[in-house]
Amino acid sequence: MWQALGLLGVMALLLVRSAVAGEAVRRGLTLCARSVVPALFPYFVVSGLFTSLGFAEGVGRRLAPVTEHLFGVGGAGASALFLGLLGGYPVGGRTAGQLYRAGRLEKDEAQRLLAFCNNAGPSFILGVVGLGCFQSLRSGVALYVIHALSAVMVGILQKKKGHPCRRSLLPSSPPEKILPAFIHSVQDSAGAMVRICGFVVFALVVQALLAELTGITHPAALGFIELTGGVVRLGSTPSDFVWAAALLGWGGLSVHGQTASVLAGTGLNMGRYFCGKLLQAAFSAVLAYMAVRFFA
Repeated sequence: MWQALGLLGVMALLLVRSAVAGEAVRRGLTLCARSVVPALFPYFVVSGLFTSLGFAEGVGRRLAPVTEHLFGVGGAGASALFLGLLGGYPVGGRTAGQLYRAGRLEKDEAQRLLAFCNNAGPSFILGVVGLGCFQSLRSGVALYVIHALSAVMVGILQKKKGHPCRRSLLPSSPPEKILPAFIHSVQDSAGAMVRICGFVVFALVVQALLAELTGITHPAALGFIELTGGVVRLGSTPSDFVWAAALLGWGGLSVHGQTASVLAGTGLNMGRYFCGKLLQAAFSAVLAYMAVRFFA
């Protein structure tokens, strides 16, 4: 009953504030066309090929001793962390889901991997945050290092005693041939992009209505919902640097929705993922504060 009343209230709000919502949708679609799709779609295709052609398994065999020792996760998980740190949200989460579907990770391994493999990419941190907010490539590099270190810290903290089962590194089926793998990767990536853009647009509508109704425009509040909309409002003070690190670690509700969409059908639980992102935000803020205190 209360849910139905709440949804009716939201629909009424969208009608009353249709101009604000419509402008947010236009901004969201522009953001997707100019930034989200160009940045993510090619990377989605290539990362999908990386997994389906069996290269993740090869990386896993070589890095298994390192990932098992540090994170208690099979070696295949290293490719999810690596691709996530290079490709940005939600490439790491999508790769973890693909590895689990392919039988290269156990369910518990995949859920623990999700807690630290889904991260912002260097192009966003260096370009949008470093140069855009702080007018400093050095600040962007520092934020990226902090972001990567905090992810590793979360991975170490949630390590489970014992070693992952070795059979998790064995593929459930042989690697695909290049042409079918390419076709499947493009189709899967196109569908994922539609879902991701949907979350970006809706998050911007929520963000705009929140600012319109409550007057709340603090970057932390807006970034909690949608990362880009929050960080672009940051200044260039030391406290803004700490906020930037925390927001990058958290990722935003929009990113979490995107991650859930690319994990649909896997059966993976998002609880540990949310805990991991909260921890990463806290670790990032502490590391950024230390950097400001001792290196500014």
